[in-house]
Amino acid sequence: MKKVKMSVWALSLILGGAFLTSCGGAEQAPAEETAATEAPAEEAVAEAAPAKDGAEFFQTSGCVACHQMDAKTVGPAIKEIATAYADAAALTAFLKGESKAIVDPAQEAVMAPQVEITKKMSAEDLQVIVDYIMANK
Repeated sequence: MKKVKMSVWALSLILGGAFLTSCGGAEQAPAEETAATEAPAEEAVAEAAPAKDGAEFFQTSGCVACHQMDAKTVGPAIKEIATAYADAAALTAFLKGESKAIVDPAQEAVMAPQVEITKKMSAEDLQVIVDYIMANK
């Protein structure tokens, strides 16, 4: 029995060593060459898919806690917001805290803490939310 255990142990070491050495040894391209060949692929991926999915980002940002697609809950429905704002620039201005609410001004105080959050968002993230809302007119 001891001989079998020793044989299994030796075989494991040999196979493990062979596996580790078979994975190495390939020559690596210089860093400049690698970067040059990877950059176009990354650009193609960026062009092929948007950086963030609007619906998913709207949800993960916490907006859905107060806003649903068709129903007014704490805040107005997404479709109501999209219809009320003439263009994306007006909605963006509100989310940046640069203009007053036009959908439900009585609820502006409720939205104030969230506007503080959207004011701190990157321009890209804010644009994802605005595009999502405006696409749901």
